[in-house]
Amino acid sequence: MPVLSLETTPRISLGRKNKALRRSGLTPLHLYGPGGEPLILQAPSPVVRKLLVSAGKTTAVNIVVEGTDGEELSFVRDVAVHPVTGEIQHVDFLRIHADRKVQIPVEVTLVGEAPAARGGAAQINHVTRSLLVLAFPLNVPSGIDADISSLNEVGDVLRVSDLILPDGVEAAAHPDDVVARAQKQREAETFEVVGGEAGEGIEGVGAAEGEAADGDSPGDDA
Repeated sequence: MPVLSLETTPRISLGRKNKALRRSGLTPLHLYGPGGEPLILQAPSPVVRKLLVSAGKTTAVNIVVEGTDGEELSFVRDVAVHPVTGEIQHVDFLRIHADRKVQIPVEVTLVGEAPAARGGAAQINHVTRSLLVLAFPLNVPSGIDADISSLNEVGDVLRVSDLILPDGVEAAAHPDDVVARAQKQREAETFEVVGGEAGEGIEGVGAAEGEAADGDSPGDDA
């Protein structure tokens, strides 16, 4: 999988002072995780926005810090957005290691056509929208396609065990968990999404410390 890069500089503005930092066109960043000290950083806001669109939370990002040697491999961990303006308040990056597997939620997309749904006979209920997978960071897929062409009749289900995953990627969910189900129209409304949302945390890489460590919370200058 591709690895993106973000050039940053050390940040001295903390807490409420970050409001002025954002006005100047910089976004506060925080890098933390096992194998190193937390880093308080900043980067140009347009660059950060572009990176977030490309990386999501499943593409590895090399954090380059001005004045230091080497790079810090990471995933986007959390993005705080102003509730009114939509401005990015700060971004947390979680340090990872290329040789250590991570457990991370990946979005599931239904593909193909289900014969059971032809003519309105059934509705396809997308049950699992985010699947926990176990993989090395550079092998984490951006998404998983779930082919529903095997759903021929009302009552047919597609399970985790039916998914075709990329090489080196394992499902961390139970094999019998339902991904999609062909149901009568009136029954489909009663089922809720299971398996979590794509914004949930990465496991197996150490406890999160969070941006709050430097006093920079969205409420500081909202």
